[in-house]
Amino acid sequence: MQQVVNLELTNPNQAWVVAELEKLYLEWSDWQQQVLQIVDQPFDRNTHSEVYADGEGMMLKHEILQAKTLTFLNNNVKGHGFICGFDGRHIDRTDLRLSIRVKHRLAELEILKACLQYAKVPDAYWKQKGKEMVEHLAKKSGDAAIDAAASYLKNPMAVPSA
Repeated sequence: MQQVVNLELTNPNQAWVVAELEKLYLEWSDWQQQVLQIVDQPFDRNTHSEVYADGEGMMLKHEILQAKTLTFLNNNVKGHGFICGFDGRHIDRTDLRLSIRVKHRLAELEILKACLQYAKVPDAYWKQKGKEMVEHLAKKSGDAAIDAAASYLKNPMAVPSA
């Protein structure tokens, strides 16, 4: 049995990671619309499998988008798990038509997007948030500083007001 790896951001800029993942998701959504327009191309069943009906150019475009997504995730999200490598294993079933493969990828990205808010974030993120809090408190005095600290501790993800 494979050990589950906890979802963890390796990039301290959580907002950027979420925004970039959303861009990739939209790119996959656009790709799905293109894939759904594929008209079967004639091919020789003796030399090609049915997946080649999607066209080699379309398959290449799919692999490029997949590699782009994998690179982003490997560089920014530990434990994303559903994409394991560039070698074609555990990425998606290469014996399926692109319409099915893209549908699967979109579902997996939706799951990842939903879970990302619960991912662990690196210490650098918390150090930055601590620095922001200290700088914010330095601008306050007395009870105002205490109120600001209490508010910040209740919701550390909120941006302190000026």
